[in-house]
Amino acid sequence: MAKLHSYLSFENAKESMEYYKDVFGATLLERMKMDANMAKEWGVTTDNLEDTTIHGGFVVLGNTIFCSDRFGEGQPFSSSVTLMLDFNSEDAEEVAALETLYKNVTESGVEIIDPLKEQFWGGRMGIIKDKYGLTWMFHAQPYSRFAK
Repeated sequence: MAKLHSYLSFENAKESMEYYKDVFGATLLERMKMDANMAKEWGVTTDNLEDTTIHGGFVVLGNTIFCSDRFGEGQPFSSSVTLMLDFNSEDAEEVAALETLYKNVTESGVEIIDPLKEQFWGGRMGIIKDKYGLTWMFHAQPYSRFAK
């Protein structure tokens, strides 16, 4: 079965991956650097290939997020993407993971758009914007209501 993954582009994916490791507790999967042949083909300077990322990935709470540097002209940045981490509010370990991660992230200086709180639909949600302009929703709901 196919899977849907987020694929993010950054000015400096290497730096961004370290940020998500430090702030979100991400585990780094891989980071492939651009080589001189690729740089020539894509019109990228070879001054600092060690810091380029042609493809990378990291995991936040078991969820894989892929990324790369934004290369070339015509690659505008858009922060219109929202990433949602969804937790089962009926599982004490997941609730603890939500609260720990939310505390770590909000203490790092992110913009809190809406603090983590009870919502009218019976779940909890908090929304932040990280230092790269990405919006993250921290969401918990009772998964039993989806059981058939």
